[in-house]
Amino acid sequence: MEEATSGGAGKEAAPPSPEVSGKTMNVLVAIDDSEESFNALQWLIDKILKRTTVTTEEEDYNSNKVITIAHVVEPLPRYAFPGGYVTNPVLESTSQTQEQNAARILSRAFDMCRDSSLKAKTLILEGDPKDRICRAVEEMNIDLLVVGSRGLGQIKRAFLGSVSDYCAHHAKCPVLVVKPPPKKKTS
Repeated sequence: MEEATSGGAGKEAAPPSPEVSGKTMNVLVAIDDSEESFNALQWLIDKILKRTTVTTEEEDYNSNKVITIAHVVEPLPRYAFPGGYVTNPVLESTSQTQEQNAARILSRAFDMCRDSSLKAKTLILEGDPKDRICRAVEEMNIDLLVVGSRGLGQIKRAFLGSVSDYCAHHAKCPVLVVKPPPKKKTS
């Protein structure tokens, strides 16, 4: 078994090559319309997936990674009235807007991967984001789940819930929660 070693002071050790295990690494990145989720994707690209110098070995290293970018759309509530369910133009328009928003979000994330010469696929899921992401991890045999953290305080997290916190406790794979970068103080 090979070990990652540091090449000198100030250099980060290279992660072990997936060829050691002979397995493709499946990474799922959960994306929503927050900057924190895009920050998490960029952190993953810069710190784990992207290599500074490209060699044949490193091309093989990156080709053994499958990056899936997933966005969860919450279903629209269906209202029942006497006489049955109502489908009206407002509901259809809202659904169409949700689909366009999901496509815009996934396109931005896909472009980030493509700009870094990484292969990615996109996925739109429907349901409660917490449950749907954890279920996708199991169904797709994901090796690493990456989510952003909005930095909610304890009280807000208790009342609103936290997707990253839920996934960290319930996903059936390692979870990388990327905190937002520190805010720059203005003087």
